[in-house]
This record gives sequence, structure tokens and C-alpha cells, in this order.
Amino acid sequence: MIIVFAGPTISPNEILPHLDCMIAPPVKHGDIIKALQHKPESIAIIDGYFEGAASVWHKEILYALDQGVPVYGSSSMGALRASELYQFGMIGVGQIFAWYRDGIIEDDDEVAVSHGPAEVNYLTLSEPMVNIRATLTLACEQNIIDETTLQALLHTAKSTFYKQRNWSHLLEISNQWNKSNSGLTTLVNWLTQHRVDLKKQDALQLLRTMKSHQTAQTPVPASPFHFEWTHVWEAAYQEYGTPRTDKSIPPDSDSSIVLDELRLNPDRYQNYRDRALLNWLASNRVTIDPAEGSAKEALKQFRLVNSLSTREQLVNHMAAVDLTENNLIALLKEVARVNQLRQHAGDLQAGIIDQLKLQGDYLNLLDRAARKKQALQAAGLSAGSADALTPTVLSWYFREKLGVAVPRNINEHLISIDLTCSDDFYRLITEFYLYCVKCEQAII
Repeated sequence: MIIVFAGPTISPNEILPHLDCMIAPPVKHGDIIKALQHKPESIAIIDGYFEGAASVWHKEILYALDQGVPVYGSSSMGALRASELYQFGMIGVGQIFAWYRDGIIEDDDEVAVSHGPAEVNYLTLSEPMVNIRATLTLACEQNIIDETTLQALLHTAKSTFYKQRNWSHLLEISNQWNKSNSGLTTLVNWLTQHRVDLKKQDALQLLRTMKSHQTAQTPVPASPFHFEWTHVWEAAYQEYGTPRTDKSIPPDSDSSIVLDELRLNPDRYQNYRDRALLNWLASNRVTIDPAEGSAKEALKQFRLVNSLSTREQLVNHMAAVDLTENNLIALLKEVARVNQLRQHAGDLQAGIIDQLKLQGDYLNLLDRAARKKQALQAAGLSAGSADALTPTVLSWYFREKLGVAVPRNINEHLISIDLTCSDDFYRLITEFYLYCVKCEQAII
């Protein structure tokens, strides 16, 4: 699929005979990021917003190029951005692009027009300066006006605010300062048949170029730059892109049951979650610097995992594993970065399920959950029948089954296995306790 951003320059009826594509409104900030969600084979920018909405960022176009999606530009915003980014791989097409690239024109107002909304097909209310340039240059070449008149008219047009720039206004002002110039009368008559719509001409050239590249299956060159993932870009990507997985697992579904069974072994759960995170990272090319204070959270996590409740225990453990303070700080920063990436990725549960299926553990966990449920029902036991045993169950689960001390803060353990409700955790371990102890089964 090809996506073309167009509006006042050229209509859909004029585009589609030349190129099979999806036509989008004039491009604005965020639209390229959104367009990439459709996995287009290429993107064309003809029209874009200069005011009324934030203009498309250069970085958006660079990101598309970095993702291997060719981006073409012509006529208006497309020509302007292409002149700024052609050295990075954006493909500029047409005379207006060449003028910008070669420094013949520089200002945004050269291509800006005042126009109506989409409901009236972006009806133009002013004349773009580039069209005036092309038309008057042709008039001079055909001896309708002389060079002096050409430069005077161009100066007058350029001095006019773009929203007020049109042929009637230009010629009216010109008549005021040179009523004796018969060439202007000739020009008025000539304009009825010879106005040059350079923006549309360039747009049509762009469509033909894209069609020929598509037909020839022109290979996409590697981007000649390193795309830097900055904090500002990360914010924009979060707002307009789809970096989060957030594929929710329905409660009481087989997948939900399997995840609960996996949570009983926190190490295995976290291992599979890390596998899911790696898979997500491979698809989303995200890098994040640790936020302030995140290293402290990583230290709490480190002490919890290694049962280091006092500073003395921490110091002794560091000495035992030959870990200096600088080494620990560096490691904690990496852990903090991974924690932030995991948070940024959103709900990874669907990814965990995918990894379980890939590794062949999904059916084993589902079968184990079914056997546990059947055994508890046969014995007339349920989690509710063991409410008074919670301290015993906690001690049994952490000390006997996991071989660690009971956490001082149970919420930290809940976070490690992606549970938000302690009641859900108590139900899980109580059913597990009843199954192992009362039904005399041994699993984990």
C-alpha cells in the first residue's frame, strides 16, 4: 500500500488514475508515525499544514526512512521537506523541490495557500507564490511582459501576505503604480489561458515517478544515517505510535489460567516475560535512558531477590560475589533501563503466552491447572476454606517452595509477577497449598 498526503494541490480524482494508493489529508505532526502502522510500501507528501496544526517533523520522515519506507515529496510541504532531507534519503520530485534544494527559493510562504476544509475539497482561496513565479516567467519568455515588469510583479507578489496573494489583487496593485503599461492588459488576457499550476504539475510528476519505481521494483537503499531515539522522539512516538502491546487476556480464559499457573514459579514467569520483552524490543527498536530514582528501585529489587534486608548483608554479599560499588551502580542502571522498557512495553501477557507456546510449556501448564482444579473439587476444598491459614500459607510458599524469606512488602512480589490485587495472589498460593499439602501432590 502507498499512502499519499494531499489536499489543495491535487484532488483524489486526479491522483487515482495515476497511482493506486490510499489518500490522506494534508500531513501534520504525528501523521507519518500513524501511517507507519499500516506498513506502507512507500509514502508521498504533497500537501501539509504550515499553520493551524503542528507541521510534520523532519524526525518523523527520518524514522520512516530508517524503517525502510521510501518517502517522496513534491509541490508543497513535500518539496520543502525533501529539500531539507534529500541527503538523508527522502526523494524530492519536481521543479519546486529543485528550487528549494538549489536555494532559488527559501521561504515557506512560497508554497503556502489559504484553503477551505476537506468538506469543500480544500478549495483554494489564494495563489501560491511558486505558481505566480512559474506563470510570470513563462509570460516573460513569451514576450508578454518584459524583464523589468516581471521583477516588479514578483516583488509585489512576494511582499503580499500569502493569504491575500491572488492574481486579482496582484494586478490591481500593479495597475495603481503603472497605469500606462499596456503590457499588463495583455498579461490579463494571456492569463485566462496560460496560468501555470506548477504545484499540480509537480504532484503529477511525483505520482508518475512513484508508479515507475513501483513497476520497476526499485530497491530501497539503506538509510545513510543513524536514527537517534531521543526523549522528545520517545514522547511523540508514545503519543502517535503503537509501541505498547496491551493485548489483554480475557479473565477465566485458558491463557489466564496458564499465566496464573506460571506465576507460582516467579523465576520462570520473569524468564518468560523477559523473552516476551525481547521479542517486543526486536519489533519496536526502542531505547530508553533510566529515569531519575529508577536505580534506587533497582537496588530494592536486587536486595529483595538476594534476601539482603540489612546494609551489612548487602556489603557481605557484594564482597562474596566480588562486586564493587561502581560495578553495582552500573548494573543497577542497566536493571533500571530494563524495568523502564518493560513498563513502556505495556501488558506483555499476550507475549508471554506466545513464548510459552513456542517453548512447548503452554499445554503442560494448562494440564497442571486442570488437574489441580479437579483434585481440589474432588476433595471439597477451595481457596475460601483456607482464609485462616494465610500466614501459614505464606510461610510455606516462600520458605518451603521458593526457598526464600517471606517478603516484608508483599506488593513488591506482586509487581514481579504482574499482579495488582493481593487477593488474587492469596487465592493462587492457597489453592497451591491445598493441592500440595491436603491432596498430597508435589508440583512447582
